[in-house]
Amino acid sequence: MRISPQKLIFPALLVVLGLCLLAAGCTSDSSDTTTPQVTPGTTTAPAAGTTVSGAAQGSVTAVSFETLISLLPDAPAGWTAEEAVGASWTADDGQWTWASRDYSKDNAVASIMIQDSAYYGVGYWESWDSLVSFETSEGYYKQKEVGGHPAWEVFSTPDSYGTWVGINERFMVYVSVEGGSKQDLDAFVNAVDYGGITNLQ
Repeated sequence: MRISPQKLIFPALLVVLGLCLLAAGCTSDSSDTTTPQVTPGTTTAPAAGTTVSGAAQGSVTAVSFETLISLLPDAPAGWTAEEAVGASWTADDGQWTWASRDYSKDNAVASIMIQDSAYYGVGYWESWDSLVSFETSEGYYKQKEVGGHPAWEVFSTPDSYGTWVGINERFMVYVSVEGGSKQDLDAFVNAVDYGGITNLQ
């Protein structure tokens, strides 16, 4: 049986992204978020305005994970929400925080994670500048805006979806849906209070 090169590249890219997230201190347990899926293809350079700002690392104090938990949305109709979790991580001489919640419906699972990087290049911000636009028969990465903020949407066959939203070059929202639909992804992405996150100090 012949294995296509794309089928071989996909797992390799997934492993590389997983290692980047682990190096950033974004390890997880069974209650944490799902690692984003990556698919291969033709690339283009990221658009301007999507990189982490020149703000000094740790120039702000990360908000508590309890505050981030309060901004995680309830389950959309037909979905069940699990108990939210959060954590603080030490980065250099400062801290960064995150909170997440998992949701389920039939065989579908969704997760929402909110991260306050305090301007450190940690967690999902560490891989933000490496994201590129492409589309193949196996899936895509697309640049877009969500609530006026730069974002990336990813899809890999048959039913894996994700969206990263960068807020004020400090906060990151990651939404993933496994075993669901694009409509499910949109429902979760639209349920997040981006205004509330923007106003955090």
